[in-house]
Amino acid sequence: MINHEREGKDGNRVLRPTAIGSHIANPPVAAASAGRWDSGSLRDTLFLVTFLLLWLTVTPFVDLGRSDVLDVNTGGSLATMVASLGLTAALAIFMVQTGSLQALRGAASPALIVTLVWFAISAVLSDNADLAIRRLVLAVITLFQACAFLMLPRDLRHFARLLTIGALIVVAFCYFGVLFLPHLSIHQATDFAEPGLAGDWRGTFRHKNDAGGDMAIFIFIGLFAARLWNPVAGWSLVLLSAVFLFFSHSKSPTNLLPAFLLIPVLALRFRSVWMRSGVLLALPVFLCVITIGSVTVPEIRSVVSSILSDPTFTGRDGIWSFALENTVARPLFGHGFQAFWGTSALVYNWSSIETWAMRASDAHNGFLNVSVMTGWVGLFATLCWVVLQPLSDLVRARDVDADLQLFFMRVWFFGLCLSSFESLLFAVGRTQWFMMTVAIFGLRLQTLSRLKR
Repeated sequence: MINHEREGKDGNRVLRPTAIGSHIANPPVAAASAGRWDSGSLRDTLFLVTFLLLWLTVTPFVDLGRSDVLDVNTGGSLATMVASLGLTAALAIFMVQTGSLQALRGAASPALIVTLVWFAISAVLSDNADLAIRRLVLAVITLFQACAFLMLPRDLRHFARLLTIGALIVVAFCYFGVLFLPHLSIHQATDFAEPGLAGDWRGTFRHKNDAGGDMAIFIFIGLFAARLWNPVAGWSLVLLSAVFLFFSHSKSPTNLLPAFLLIPVLALRFRSVWMRSGVLLALPVFLCVITIGSVTVPEIRSVVSSILSDPTFTGRDGIWSFALENTVARPLFGHGFQAFWGTSALVYNWSSIETWAMRASDAHNGFLNVSVMTGWVGLFATLCWVVLQPLSDLVRARDVDADLQLFFMRVWFFGLCLSSFESLLFAVGRTQWFMMTVAIFGLRLQTLSRLKR
């Protein structure tokens, strides 16, 4: 449960529940039933283990000089699976023992349920049904972990402290790699995958874009912590993350960072539903128009070509065209949840006369990725949950902690914008998707807490 402080009548700081979980996760049920599962040390441990397992994984510092990194199916080792399942079991026990399990009822909104049901139908009807079903189960586990993640801190200050400690540990690992393991932490000209990125920092991550996106999120965490926990730790995290982001040369997070920081602040100044929604949706819609529009509307392509030095968005346009063609081929149910890219039908049937996009690992666009996997219906359901529900929650929320709300807004807005360039939505194992899910659930639980009073 997360609480926040306010001034009491006597001038002292007292705790009261924030909108997150105040009606859902009541304070420890009873010492006899909660026992050690409600101890502060266990909460800290579970939170940081969750954070570090997601960010560092069990195999940090991947060697991109190995030829097997070109295999799009490389990933998910047995150790990773065992660690993830063990963590999920521990989180489930924690939520049961502390009376927090009902938070799932609040997080499982009608929009999310409809989305997952449609994904399940699409998976069953897929040509690779076994693969689609397995990956859908992993996606649901990620959603559960994100909800449980919010229930671990005792109060708002505790939440800010744990986030900052976890982020500082990851950043320390990244700088350690750059200084002492540069061949594993900086893209090299000898890399089998994208040798042209030589010199770009990636830290413990596989790619500079993963590093850049996570550093942007760490900046949000640092600003949040600077206000609610420790200014020195918070601003140190902001500075260290900003420097690493700069040297990662990750274009989208770097160029759009000012917008990620300022637009949510501006949106909160408007009381009007339409004004707030318009401010928050203007940039994501614009990015969708210039990206997807550039491969579907010749006039937009012409304008983009006259403005940008690289109208292909580093070669993404070919992948987008290919994804659109295959969405149209199966418009209702799609090709199955995460059962299109990297399948043998694409990878091993590729020839020089066909587009190289067949060997892509994903659509490099979150919305297109969902449409090719689950059809137009799946995309519509996803938009209802990922876009419309958070907007509705923001409008309906009253008397919530402003700093917490702003943090969630920044993470959600960041994920929404970045989805025009990266396949973040429902991307199992992607930390940026995990944090976007945390933000969506957080905004939801804030609103429900107020509505239940």
